Amino acid sequence: MTFSDPESPLPPGEFHAPETSGAPEFYLSPQNLSNATVPEDIRTSWGWPELGLFLLVGIFSFFVIYVIASIYLVARYHLSLEKLQGFVSTSAAFAVSFEVAWSVVLLAFLILMIRVYHGQHFWISIGWRKLQFQGRRVRAVILMCIIGGGLLALMVGILSPLVETNVHVPMEDLFQTRANVLWLMAYGILFAPFWEETMFRGFIYPVLSRQWGVRGGILATGLLFGAMHAAQLWGGWGQIVLLTFVGIVLTWVRARTGTVAASFLVHFTYNSILFGFFFIGTQGLHRLTPLH
Repeated sequence: MTFSDPESPLPPGEFHAPETSGAPEFYLSPQNLSNATVPEDIRTSWGWPELGLFLLVGIFSFFVIYVIASIYLVARYHLSLEKLQGFVSTSAAFAVSFEVAWSVVLLAFLILMIRVYHGQHFWISIGWRKLQFQGRRVRAVILMCIIGGGLLALMVGILSPLVETNVHVPMEDLFQTRANVLWLMAYGILFAPFWEETMFRGFIYPVLSRQWGVRGGILATGLLFGAMHAAQLWGGWGQIVLLTFVGIVLTWVRARTGTVAASFLVHFTYNSILFGFFFIGTQGLHRLTPLH
């Protein structure tokens, strides 16, 4: 089954419970999963209610973690509110630690909801399935994903200078020191692809694609991906558009292959190559300049 034919019925999967009435089309409970005329990889038991709850938990946990971290920094280093704001906006160590802590809380919530409340295997349900594409061997699919990530990074690298402006964006404040960039590289390569693919392409994409179709889900998920990064690039509208395009491509890969593992590999390769270009271009991070 390919993403280009989302409306074709599928043979019954592992769920064989009788059909129940009253559930909206975009919400597939375990009782009616076997009757769903949607691609198997987006047949999940969660829907808009869980998506809304995830948003609320995300907002609440963001402020709780931020307040706890701020109190710790003020008490530990005796910072004034003004110095605290300056430290938070220029310390990659803080930014990365905060993002990781926040992501772990949200990941724990997803695991609790899917495994305990819905009683399903978390990693399979969230989309981390075996790499496969049109009967090709796993090694061939891995190679395709790596090449795809490289081509995507090359395309963005070529287009970036064409859309850059002299507007200062918040992200530039974190690229002023070698230590900061090393923190960002570690996060961008080792953690961000895993978490962002699990959240966007694993948890969010199935709900959106059941509501608006696979193509609509791809577009909507890509737009959300770009919107999430917009605060870091505020003012750099060309960069935000490029990042939204990247989000659409990653979601297309997820839809085309039916597994988050494929979009993760593309994302991982993309980030690794971009940071590699930056490392080489700054002579091992010894010649850092403002990112305009």
